[in-house]
Amino acid sequence: MLWAMPAPLVLAASNSAVPASGAGAYVKLIVAFIVVLLLLVLLFRFLGRRVGVVQRGSIDVIASRQLAPNRSVQVVEVGQKRYLLGVGENVQLLADVTDSYTAASEVGTPGSFGGTLQQVLAELRRDSRRNDEP
Repeated sequence: MLWAMPAPLVLAASNSAVPASGAGAYVKLIVAFIVVLLLLVLLFRFLGRRVGVVQRGSIDVIASRQLAPNRSVQVVEVGQKRYLLGVGENVQLLADVTDSYTAASEVGTPGSFGGTLQQVLAELRRDSRRNDEP
């Protein structure tokens, strides 16, 4: 019985009668929903930029070689230094190869990571043997 009653009228500022329900109300609801979603998207973007990590400097992967599934060796450049990293379940610093890698990459063929890695490892072995000698 309540559904059969005519919709109540709301008086606007111009004293014209506007129905309070019907298609107009659904359109207003959808428009309000879209506006709220847009405001949420803008809020998340604003907060994401303000709370995010500030990048200072750069970290570049110079070369990478996969050794096994989920295991690799990478040469990474941080600022002016180059490091040999072992990457697996965790990341381990294997060596600081700033001087060795630069010299090896100038001598080796460009793009040959395997050859360069062998040269760098051979240089590291020589250095460790020199350090172990009394």
